[in-house]
Amino acid sequence: MINHFTVLGVKASAKEDEIKKAYKRLSNKYHPDKLLLASDEEKQQAEIQLQRVKQAYDVLSDKKLRNAFIKDFNNVIVTDPTTAMRELWDQFYP
Repeated sequence: MINHFTVLGVKASAKEDEIKKAYKRLSNKYHPDKLLLASDEEKQQAEIQLQRVKQAYDVLSDKKLRNAFIKDFNNVIVTDPTTAMRELWDQFYP
């Protein structure tokens, strides 16, 4: 399961404006018009990343979808304990 908070680079406690700023920053970074000198492979990777960013924003900007995501995500088995602990630490010690 993709952690939408990690995709946007925000904490789980992020406010709507923080989520929107992160989305704008990342969508600008991965936008095809910004990658004119990039190789085809780089453009393809940027397109995939842009889709992830859009999906993350769609979920986190809608309160109902965000709450459902958080509920589902909390029931997932942790596959990378180091990352999970880092995110947990960041929530309590910003």
